[in-house]
Amino acid sequence: MSRPDVSVLIVTYNSSHVIGDCLSALGSDHEVIVYDNASSDETVTLIEETFPHCSVTAGDRNLGFAGGVNKAAAQATGRNIMLLNPDAVISAADVRILAETVASTHGGIVAPLIRTDDVRVAAAGRMPTAWAMASHYFGLSRLARGRRGLQGHYLLPSDIGDDLVAVDWVTGACLMVDAETWRRVGGLSERWFMYAEDIEFCWRVGRSGGAVLIQPRAQARHLVGSSNSNTTTETNSAWVLNLYEFYRADLARSGLQRLWWGLVVGTGLAFRALVFQVQSLRNPAGGYRRSAREFAHHSRAIFGSLTTSSDGR
Repeated sequence: MSRPDVSVLIVTYNSSHVIGDCLSALGSDHEVIVYDNASSDETVTLIEETFPHCSVTAGDRNLGFAGGVNKAAAQATGRNIMLLNPDAVISAADVRILAETVASTHGGIVAPLIRTDDVRVAAAGRMPTAWAMASHYFGLSRLARGRRGLQGHYLLPSDIGDDLVAVDWVTGACLMVDAETWRRVGGLSERWFMYAEDIEFCWRVGRSGGAVLIQPRAQARHLVGSSNSNTTTETNSAWVLNLYEFYRADLARSGLQRLWWGLVVGTGLAFRALVFQVQSLRNPAGGYRRSAREFAHHSRAIFGSLTTSSDGR
């Protein structure tokens, strides 16, 4: 049997409501490996009955995103490895475009242009330095106009044109890397249950000499936050707390930088909460009040981590 060009790795958890669209769009041209994190719904049965060409492993416990991806990667035989969220949709043709672009990264990562419901930011950007975080949360990145020095942790749609775009990180919702690079850098870090592992992976790949690129000719659709059918009204700040832990451990060079990052980001999140609160007064039905509450919650979480961290980092 010839070696497949691409192994698509998908981690599911109660994803029966979205996995059908994801797998239908992929077709059967690629090796598709699904690792299920102990779903309680019909995800595994649906895949086995409707998409028999896919390889499915039903885990007995939830390993988190990185743990599930690494389990799936251990079965991959393709020349290239593509991570794909179950709530993301990309066509087989666009997967081929990514595979054709991988060589241009020289041992790096390529991702499609990802469309989400939030058109304000792109699912890619710069490493989370204090400056990049401040540029984003205080709105300085809106003045960038192609100038990298003002670009924030999240790029704006205007930062992405029709040609390949070099970035520092792309979302793990959909990215591709050659299998040799994946194994050389050791796959995803399992330091966190979920969030920040994709940015940390891009950081390690970048340090190894590979480029991280967005290929706008390939596009995907991502229903952010829809991979799990369980709904909750609780605000989860793990994304920014994990990002802070990554910064403290891997990017910061001193305790002062670690403290400064927390102060800058905590204040930036509070500022964004205030902006949304003002917008809610002008448009009560626009969902701004909820956004204000969420950003205020994230701000408190960061400030709380400044007082509870005891590792000195």
